[in-house]
Amino acid sequence: MKHILCLLFVFLATNAFALDHMWDMRYTFGPESRPSPKIGLGIGIRSPFNSNVLFPINFTTRLNKQFDVGAKLDINTYNQLNETRTALDLGVRYRYKPSSFLAFDGYLDLSDISASAIVFTVGTQQFIAKCFANYYELRAGFLDGATKYNGEEGYVKFSGAMIPTLVFGQMFRIFLEINSSASIGNLRQDFMVDIIPKFELTFGGTHVRIDFDVGVMQEKNNDRKTIALYVMTAL
Repeated sequence: MKHILCLLFVFLATNAFALDHMWDMRYTFGPESRPSPKIGLGIGIRSPFNSNVLFPINFTTRLNKQFDVGAKLDINTYNQLNETRTALDLGVRYRYKPSSFLAFDGYLDLSDISASAIVFTVGTQQFIAKCFANYYELRAGFLDGATKYNGEEGYVKFSGAMIPTLVFGQMFRIFLEINSSASIGNLRQDFMVDIIPKFELTFGGTHVRIDFDVGVMQEKNNDRKTIALYVMTAL
């Protein structure tokens, strides 16, 4: 625990920015190690505290003990719902261990095909104690949708996340996601670090989660802060 707190302090002492766009390029609502239900539906809402709002809708299913598949539709609205932009993510996860997986996501921007991308993910969760776990994730994104930033193109974007998690029985969890990403070929402008506290309540097969992305302004990147609510349920 002492090492985790020291690492957290180092991250908090650096600059944190709004969520990298590649964070959304997955069929789940953020990093997730739990297996999909046989049939699961989810809906969410996220806003950077202005009139721009994202409405993600997802569908997940478990084919067997090893394979999960799913799809997510991101409906981005701007200027008080006057403009919309949609994107579709199709993904699959292969579990080579109960809490470890490899994943592939194909992200198709339905409004601008040049903003599409493919992303590979490896993730694992380790329970250090009954009430404490740590999740680790590494990702690599390709094509303009992942690597292009402010008109500048990169070759590949890498991201990594660590999520210490406190588990309170079967009903309540607290997460602290620490996420960093950088674009190879465009490192100076496209580098981000995010601190994302999350709170989740579980009611039977339904999970309700609140995310708050903490950002600190720096001229080279944006200074948006976002808040999100997600509801996921098993049918």
